[in-house]
Amino acid sequence: MISRRNFIAAASLAVGTSLVPTAISRASDQTGSLLLTSYINGQRIDRTAVLEWEARRLKVAAARLDQYLPAALTAELGALLDGSAPSVETVARDREALADVKLQLGHDAIRDHFAADLAISGPMSVLAAATNQWSASTIQLTSTRGSAQGFMDWFNTRINHNDQRAMLLANPDHYLITSPRSGAQEVIEVTGGAMLASQFFIDYTDNTGVPTPRDPLYPVQTTGWARTSDGTKIGAVRHQLRDNAKGGFTAQLAVSFPAALPSWMFTEHQWHLACEFSNWVTAYIAATQP
Repeated sequence: MISRRNFIAAASLAVGTSLVPTAISRASDQTGSLLLTSYINGQRIDRTAVLEWEARRLKVAAARLDQYLPAALTAELGALLDGSAPSVETVARDREALADVKLQLGHDAIRDHFAADLAISGPMSVLAAATNQWSASTIQLTSTRGSAQGFMDWFNTRINHNDQRAMLLANPDHYLITSPRSGAQEVIEVTGGAMLASQFFIDYTDNTGVPTPRDPLYPVQTTGWARTSDGTKIGAVRHQLRDNAKGGFTAQLAVSFPAALPSWMFTEHQWHLACEFSNWVTAYIAATQP
């Protein structure tokens, strides 16, 4: 029987890609001995497997944007979609090109482009969250370089400086991530397993009652509720980190969704987390480590 993961992979392969050259793509050339390992449901996932997932999602994201665009951007997306099977070798330049398109489109065009998605996903999210019952999509990520506090400082600085490019480069399914003020973000993304884009507003100072419990073994953390534009809670994050005795650090990453959502959405979002945080850690190491 064809699983949903296989169906998505096959669909993305059918679309076709080849994308062009910032911090995350260049980071792969500057991080040397960095080794990143994700753990999903206890299973060790190496960096190559995560990059293969990203390569497939790059095709999907490019296809989603390849409509109703100005001619200059359509030509650029054409290069992204003109290719064969996804290749890990081109992921770095491909993610750059896709981020270029999103930034050139701008906030209003992105919101307009996904207006139909948001008109459906918004009410559905509110309905799913109505019971105030939550389940978490969680993974563990280990880095052989850097530190827990060092990464968190870098990450918070990117948010507070409204570094939209760093946010977009982390995952093909990020379409708009902007900081209207320090410690807060507006996000339009396709969460793992979703068929529609969703919009939410996350405030990292809004952390009372976040469903995932704090682990005292992980002293560095960032938490916050994700809400709709009218303030309804539809999810939350609690990402917790600690230094490793032999160097590097470990992150326990958790995103809470309404428990009413189908189980495969939690599974698919684990790959979303592995992709974005692997890319953010790579960019952090490139920017801060000799």
